[in-house]
Amino acid sequence: MRGSKDRRVVKDLAVQRSLLLYSEAVRAVKEGREELARKYVELGLRLLRKGNVRKPMVYRRWVCKKCGIPLVPGVTASVRIKGNRKQIIVVKKCLICGWVSRTPCKRKKGVNPQQT
Repeated sequence: MRGSKDRRVVKDLAVQRSLLLYSEAVRAVKEGREELARKYVELGLRLLRKGNVRKPMVYRRWVCKKCGIPLVPGVTASVRIKGNRKQIIVVKKCLICGWVSRTPCKRKKGVNPQQT
């Protein structure tokens, strides 16, 4: 029983530290220091692997899979929204390497602003 509690603490620490490193990486990108940002992201991912933890949503959606830099809208990424009837697609393009990510999202149900 003691071992499972220790493992949970280690996993929680790994997630907290990796999120802290991600926020430092975003700050480094805004300052124009891309190599430092890549190192921060790499170190955060290594912590998550060591702790045997699933990647948080920030790492899955806002880190370029090709070059490993954090995607900051307007600085290292362009973000567009494409929509059709059933779903919206958020398209993110890395401005460093050109990698494109498409994330489908469901439309929210409710009042359509064009009908009123």
